[in-house]
Amino acid sequence: MPGLTGLQCGHQRQSAGRLRAAVDPCLPLVQAFRIANPANYARTVFIEALEGDGVKVDAPAVAVNPTQILPAKDSYVSADQVAKLTGLDYAKDATLILKVSYNIGADTSLVLYGLTQGVDSMPASLQVEQTNLAQNYGIPIDEYEFYDGSGGGETKSELRAVTKLLTDMHTSPYFPTYQDALPILAVNGSIEFVNDYESDPTLAGAAGRVYAKPGTWIKADATGGLDVKGQALGGYVHTRSGKTLAYVVDINNAHTGSINGLIGIFQDEGTISAMLWRDY
Repeated sequence: MPGLTGLQCGHQRQSAGRLRAAVDPCLPLVQAFRIANPANYARTVFIEALEGDGVKVDAPAVAVNPTQILPAKDSYVSADQVAKLTGLDYAKDATLILKVSYNIGADTSLVLYGLTQGVDSMPASLQVEQTNLAQNYGIPIDEYEFYDGSGGGETKSELRAVTKLLTDMHTSPYFPTYQDALPILAVNGSIEFVNDYESDPTLAGAAGRVYAKPGTWIKADATGGLDVKGQALGGYVHTRSGKTLAYVVDINNAHTGSINGLIGIFQDEGTISAMLWRDY
């Protein structure tokens, strides 16, 4: 992933690249480059993968994807196959997406899920998702509003819908894999830097015991400040007494003068999470 740089607050560890002094050293920096034409990009990646495995391809690796000369959809038969590209185990994709909030990957995941259900577009995949959430998780459509797979647009949800999904996921046979893919408080992912609570000895033990995914929706205002439309942290707390809590902490419609104010919200959410670890 281009431009991925990780820092651990307090230890000044830099895992890749260099950061300008203006970047807060306690905030992980993730820089992603949007692919303007996914079909062209996929074509290039596929050709390079074939050539890397010794398959000769009579076409330039970098060129416009000539969709107009492709056979009709579903016209291939098994006898026509000359190569197959197999992606990573999905657990690895999910880990990348959840650990660093890789939004493009989240969007792609929803469309890939749609393909398994016989549809091939984002709107159709969203409808399939609605059916799945209602039938298999008991979450009605009026408790959320999704526009893609990554929380884009005016995405919103009721807290009870999120906690219902988290609770049901806890009983899934895939739960250990799912939980491990979540960021871990003060350990890794997008909440690695959230550790201010450790200054309180009664809370310090929460490090590594909270698995939670943050979600952030902010807009810059005319003065250079930030309107925090929403900042949430949700997942699981394995408490000091041995319980497992499914929880969500959420703040809406706040304002801060700088990115440091947003970082402070993260730290406050981390402290609340640590208090749940200590008190329950």
